[in-house]
Amino acid sequence: MNAANPAEFSTQFRTDFASARKEFLAYLKYTKGHSEATCYGYSSDLNIWQSWITDAKVDWHSAKPTDVERYVAWLSREGVGAHAIARKISCLATFYKWAKRQELVETDPIYLIEKPKRPRRIPIWLEKEEQTQLQRAIRNHDDIPDNIFGRSKESLLKTRRRYELLFELIQKSGLRISEALSLKIADIRIVDGVARSVRVIGKGNKERQIPLPESFGRVLSLSLSGKPPSEYVFARKEGDKPITPHAARAYLKKMVGKAGLEKKVTPHKLRHTYATRLLENNAQLVDIQALLGHESIATTQIYTHAGQERLSKLVADI
Repeated sequence: MNAANPAEFSTQFRTDFASARKEFLAYLKYTKGHSEATCYGYSSDLNIWQSWITDAKVDWHSAKPTDVERYVAWLSREGVGAHAIARKISCLATFYKWAKRQELVETDPIYLIEKPKRPRRIPIWLEKEEQTQLQRAIRNHDDIPDNIFGRSKESLLKTRRRYELLFELIQKSGLRISEALSLKIADIRIVDGVARSVRVIGKGNKERQIPLPESFGRVLSLSLSGKPPSEYVFARKEGDKPITPHAARAYLKKMVGKAGLEKKVTPHKLRHTYATRLLENNAQLVDIQALLGHESIATTQIYTHAGQERLSKLVADI
């Protein structure tokens, strides 16, 4: 579909691709039940593919395996890491399978190429001492000013305690940040003043119940006292929407700095910490898989590598 006029080609191409992309994202969200965050990731990866093929004058309807290989080479030259490249190719594979079923393309250019493998990464987690450091930093309120941007110390203290509860919940349940922030009071099962478990709808619209330690369950139950079932657990204020994942990551980064931790800690690393504590308590991989909501046991197997890493440290000085 190469046109004589590059500008005319580019405009026509973007319109065609944009339409297919929009339908594909709707399929992911409404048919497959993927989260907004997942759909956003697919959208971002498809935008990069669109930009490259527009510049390369490649018609997406008739893209060839060699075009995909050129795209991978370009990503590498641009400094994109192996893990990110593997994700982008996985995105294209899903997109072109869908496009072929919809008869938008005749051939799938991804099917015939040797797909880059995702490099295995040993997950980052917090040791118990580091968890204690982080908890102390969050609970130390000396850094909270009396007033900032019109917000009183009492208001800022409420915000601190909300994040403290959020980060503690992830470490005690292994929830994804999106799962934790979507929780409503009705999703918490409270018995005799103790929050016993949380109900979440995870990836693929799958529901799971996650038990909570009793000590934390008492704290969580107390914090929810008097709130209506329809209220978000981490609402910014009564009747409001929950805080955003971006805000949670930014606040955690600030607390990690305050705690003096050198690791790059994110809410997802707190999830890794939960899995690591389970592994230390001799939990089976199939149990960790169920608690984390992993679709495949292969995803959970990264924690066996984490265990091996610790064992290597233990014998290093023998």
